[in-house]
Amino acid sequence: MKKVLVITYSQSGQLNEIVGNLLKPLNEKCSIHYEKLHPIPDYPFPWPELTFWDVMPESVRMIPAKLEPLQVDENTDFDLVIVGYPIWFLSPPIPITTFLKSKTAKRLLSERPVITVIGSRNMWVSAQENVKQLIADAGGNLVGNIALRDRHHNLPSVVTIVYWMMTGKKDSYLGIFPKPGVSDEDIKGAEKFGHPILNALAKASFGNLQNKLIAINAVEIIPSVVSIEKKGKRIFKIWSGLILKKGGSRNPARAGRLKLFKWYLLFVIFAVSPIATLIFYMTYPFFFLKINREMNYYKGVNFK
Repeated sequence: MKKVLVITYSQSGQLNEIVGNLLKPLNEKCSIHYEKLHPIPDYPFPWPELTFWDVMPESVRMIPAKLEPLQVDENTDFDLVIVGYPIWFLSPPIPITTFLKSKTAKRLLSERPVITVIGSRNMWVSAQENVKQLIADAGGNLVGNIALRDRHHNLPSVVTIVYWMMTGKKDSYLGIFPKPGVSDEDIKGAEKFGHPILNALAKASFGNLQNKLIAINAVEIIPSVVSIEKKGKRIFKIWSGLILKKGGSRNPARAGRLKLFKWYLLFVIFAVSPIATLIFYMTYPFFFLKINREMNYYKGVNFK
């Protein structure tokens, strides 16, 4: 029987639902060991407002923290490792970064096929590039990626995700906004991705897995959103450096700069990003071939 290691981090539980459905075709035919990462101290959900913004610098700079020890036997010869994660400020969440930078990750991932599973608002490309690097550094071989996202328009989804994160309620804000996060239909539909994974696992052949996953809509990319995301990541790196000069995580001295970052980000999202999107589509025909190459790269599992 094939052995599968599943490692996830999920505050709201959405990511764990996605992975749970994906695993349904594998449950009876594979031996699955499931590890949920537990940070020390844990991150609250719903988030107190300042705590939410306070994780930005360490997330963007990929500064590891502490985790409770895993319960897995590191000498187990796993046939596949699945890593599931949400997105924090266009970056991997700190618990996932902490794990992937650990000696434990090197022992568990080295020379093994790895599949990533993402649950996000709509911007996950930058975080996945970070994770590709971390998996490569740990000696793993990324063979598949599934990225499920909130399908609603960028601006309403900002409002709904903040509402969800601050209240813990995954319902319609004010009764007029759409429900936040990945839709219930897409969460349940994640089961379909388990079938090509099981087939590849049975044959121990993962070379064409990502193409098969893409064919059933495991990855969908909006070029204009990726353009905004790439610009946003550069801005986040600048702000994270400024905030870190005031101290590390939970340091009260950086509260002022965190508040400035919050209001700056909201201004950029609602005032600047619509203009940036318009400019993107006006210039799109001139850069079509380059953009198309980039989108194909981001859909895949190769790492430049």
